[in-house]
Amino acid sequence: MVLQMFRRKAEKRIVELSHDEVRLMREALLAFRNKLLSAGKPTEDVNELIIKVMK
Repeated sequence: MVLQMFRRKAEKRIVELSHDEVRLMREALLAFRNKLLSAGKPTEDVNELIIKVMK
């Protein structure tokens, strides 16, 4: 418990992508999400990333 008090907070990183890079990332995330769905695994984290990329 004491060690948790001294942990550093996660730093936020902002990445600027071109339109083509955003398209490629979106397609890759959707393909990965579909792979997870077909394997019956949870997709909540990937869904959150897709939403962030779409904004």
